[in-house]
Amino acid sequence: MLSPDRTTRIIQLIITGAFIALAGQLFNLQILQREKYAVQSEKNRSRRLRLEPPRGIIYDRSGTPLVENRPSYVLSVIPIEVRNNDKSLAFLAGLMQETPDEIKRRLARADNPFLPFKLRRDIDYGILVQLEEHKLEYPGVTYEIESRRTYPAGLKSPHLFGYIGEISKSELQRRQEEDMLPGDLVGKKGFEAYYDRELRGQVGYKVVIVDAVGRMASDQTGSSEQAAKRGRDFYLALDANLQALADSLFADKRGGLVMVDTRDGGVLALCSKPDFDPEIFTGTLTNEEWQRLVNDPAKPLYDRMIQSSYPPGSTLKMVAATAALEERKANQETYFSCGGGVSFGDRVFSCWNKGGHGSLNLIDALKVSCNVYFYRLSMRLTVDEWALYASRYGLGKRTGIDLPAEEKGTLPDRAYLDRAFGKNGWTNGMMLNLGIGQGDLLVTPVQMVQYTTIIANKGRYYPLHLVHKIYDPRTQSFFRQKLAQRTVEGISDATYDIIREGMYRVVNSPGGTGHNSYLDDVVVAGKTGTAQNPHGEPHAWYVGFAPFDHPEVAICVLVENGGGGGATSGPIAGRLLRRYFDLQKKSPALAAAPKP
Repeated sequence: MLSPDRTTRIIQLIITGAFIALAGQLFNLQILQREKYAVQSEKNRSRRLRLEPPRGIIYDRSGTPLVENRPSYVLSVIPIEVRNNDKSLAFLAGLMQETPDEIKRRLARADNPFLPFKLRRDIDYGILVQLEEHKLEYPGVTYEIESRRTYPAGLKSPHLFGYIGEISKSELQRRQEEDMLPGDLVGKKGFEAYYDRELRGQVGYKVVIVDAVGRMASDQTGSSEQAAKRGRDFYLALDANLQALADSLFADKRGGLVMVDTRDGGVLALCSKPDFDPEIFTGTLTNEEWQRLVNDPAKPLYDRMIQSSYPPGSTLKMVAATAALEERKANQETYFSCGGGVSFGDRVFSCWNKGGHGSLNLIDALKVSCNVYFYRLSMRLTVDEWALYASRYGLGKRTGIDLPAEEKGTLPDRAYLDRAFGKNGWTNGMMLNLGIGQGDLLVTPVQMVQYTTIIANKGRYYPLHLVHKIYDPRTQSFFRQKLAQRTVEGISDATYDIIREGMYRVVNSPGGTGHNSYLDDVVVAGKTGTAQNPHGEPHAWYVGFAPFDHPEVAICVLVENGGGGGATSGPIAGRLLRRYFDLQKKSPALAAAPKP
C-alpha cells in the first residue's frame, strides 16, 4: 500500500503531465495550426448564399421584347430548422394546403439542409403577406425573389421560345462544370434550351453570418459579396407581327409554317400548332398536368416544324424534274400524255385529275401538278439519280437551325431500300411514288423551306438561323455570328430557270394549283402538295418564294389532314406574304436584310 505522501506525489505528477499535454495541445491549436482552424472557424460561422442572375431578354428584329423577366416570389425554408419543428410545419401546411408529412418528405430531397430549399415558386400575394407578418415566429421559413419569364408581346410560341424549369438530376450530372444546384431554373425546350448557357448569366454570392445551429443571423456585405451578372440578350431575325399572324392563322389547325429571309437565312416566323402554355413548367408541374399533355392525341408537345416529318407530296416534284434535266433524261419540251392514270406491273397509278391533263411539257406539268407526267418522268430515273439530287437539296440531313432536337427525315436511297426490303428486294417501281413525293420519303418543314430557298436563289443559301445579333452586358457591346453562304454543286442555272418558271406558273397562270397565294403587286412563285396519309385525310402543303426576280422570302406551310394544298395551305401562305410586303412598305428595317 502506497503512503499518503507518495500517493500525493503521483497525483501531482499526473496533474502536471495532463497540464503539460493540454498546454502542448493549446500551443499546437493556437500557434502551429492557428491559420488552419481560423479558416474552419470562419466557415462554421458563415454561409455563402448564391445570387441568381437575371435571365437574358429575347427581342424581335426591331427590338420589340418577346421574352423578358418579371419578379416572382419563392417560398423557401432552411430544412434543418423546419423539418423537426412542429409549429413551423403546421404553419407551412396551412399555407400550402398540404399535410406536415408531405412537406417533410419534400424537405428530405434537399441536398444541403443548411441552405434555402425552394418549396413553392411564384407564390400568390396572400401567402407573401402571411410570410411577412409571421417572419419572426417561424425560424427557417422565408421567401426569396427570382425571375420568371413573361411574354409582353403576347407571343408565347412555346415550340419556338421553349420554356424554363427546374434542372433535373441527369442535367446536373451532364453540366457538372457549371455552378449549378438542385432547384436552379434552366432552359428545357426550344430557344431557351439551345442558348441556355448564354441566357443564364453568371451566378453571384453573398456571405451571411450564422449561429451555432446554422441559422442566419445577419448579412455580411462588402468585399465578401459578388454581384450576379445577367445573361446575354438576343435579338432574333423574327418579326413579331408576322409571328402573331402565323399563330392566329393556325389557331384551330394542326401543323404550322416557317418563313425565312432568302438573303441571309434568318427565320422571320416559325409556328407549330397545337401548342401549350410554357408558364406551367416554371412552377411545380403536377403529374396529372404532365400526363394530360403527354397523352393528348393532338401531341401539343411536338414541334411539327423541326421534330416531325411527313411525306411532302407534290411539293417535291421539282427534285424529279432536277434529276431528269441534269441527267439529260428530259428537257423542258419533253411531252407526256396524261389520261388520268398509268399502268406499272399489275397496278394503276392515278392522277389527282381523274379526267387527265392531256399532253403536257415539264413546265406545264409543274403548273397543274400532273401526277402521270411525273410517274413517266420518274420511270426514266434510277433511285441513285433521284436520291443524289434530293440530297443536294438538303433532304435526309438536318438544316442546323439553332433549335434542339431537329429531325433529319428519311431519304430512301439505295442503302435505305436495301435495308428495308433486302438486297435488290425492290424495283424501280419505287420511283413512281418517290417522283411525286410519296413512299418512304419523309421531310420536315424546315428542310422544305431550305429546299425552296435553294431554288429561289439558284443554288445559293445561308444556314437557317434565329439569332440576328447578341448583346453582352459585361462588355456592353453587340456581336453577330458569322454565317458563310453555301452553294449547291451539280445543278445548273438552266435547270433552276426551268423549275422556277414552273413555280411561277403555279401561282400566276390560269389553271395553276397555287393561285390562292397570288398577290396583285408582288410576283409570287410556289408549289402545292397534297400528301397521302394512311392515318386520315391528306396533309396540305405549300412552298413558295417572292418576289420572283429578286427573292426576299421563302415560306413553307403544312396543315395536317388539311386536304388539298392549293385550297388549304395556299391561302395561308398568301396572307403571310401579304403581311410581309405590307410591313416592308412601312418599315425599311424589315425591307433590308440584316447582314449575317
